[in-house]
Amino acid sequence: MKKKLVALCSMILASSLLLFGCGTSQEVTKEDPAKPAEAAKFKLTEDGKLRFALSGMAKPYNYTDGDNKLIGFDVDIAVEVSKRLGLEPVPVQTPWGSILQGLKAGKYDAIIGGMSITKERQEQVDFSQPYLLQQAVMFVNEKNSAGIKSKEDLKGKVVGVVTASTYKDLADKLVGPEGKVKEYESDLFALQELKNEGRVDVIITDLGIGMNAIETSQLPAVPVGEPLFVDECGIPVQKGNQALLDAINQALDDMKKDGTHLEISKKWFNKDMLSTSN
Repeated sequence: MKKKLVALCSMILASSLLLFGCGTSQEVTKEDPAKPAEAAKFKLTEDGKLRFALSGMAKPYNYTDGDNKLIGFDVDIAVEVSKRLGLEPVPVQTPWGSILQGLKAGKYDAIIGGMSITKERQEQVDFSQPYLLQQAVMFVNEKNSAGIKSKEDLKGKVVGVVTASTYKDLADKLVGPEGKVKEYESDLFALQELKNEGRVDVIITDLGIGMNAIETSQLPAVPVGEPLFVDECGIPVQKGNQALLDAINQALDDMKKDGTHLEISKKWFNKDMLSTSN
């Protein structure tokens, strides 16, 4: 009797272990449809927060309002991306000339401030898919810059650009050895130079920034010629921060699909900022 009882107990124990083992296996192999923010382990400078850098001097992309609060297209994009990642958005205003170095040094998690995707920058940081297209355009003061109608007219001229922008290399080529390229801290500072005869002949900057400056600051500037080129702007993160990069790309995909990106674009520019045709 005792032997039968022992055998019965052994069978029950073996069955329990078998059931437990199957349960564990199913739990591990089950696909979890969790969102990136729930599944990924982000490498962040501060837990629970997305610290994103921007110059705060590129109206209407990013700038400070009367209450010294950062607002603009980039800020709205950053806030929406942060929300979809389950993180608190924390803007960090940083001079554009050193903004990439700050990201590499780990002072913030991303740059959401209209940074163009270039080969040189891709060697230093990892970029998201484009969230913005910027058109490089020439602006002149018609009274002070007569005769400048196209890029061919820039030889020997004085051209102004923002420091560390993608416009500088092009400007250097266009003006030639007899010309000069001046660098400024912001697009607005550069555009304001057009007021002063003899200081600068042309400013190369983004079409949206230039048109906004003309409208809001009553600058005596007009765009001339065809766009010099179109910049694809992405969101850079530190090299190797793949989980964060994947989640940002997923958020941007979702924003495009559900119309949120277009809504933000039209709020600030009344056009689709991922298209150059409208």
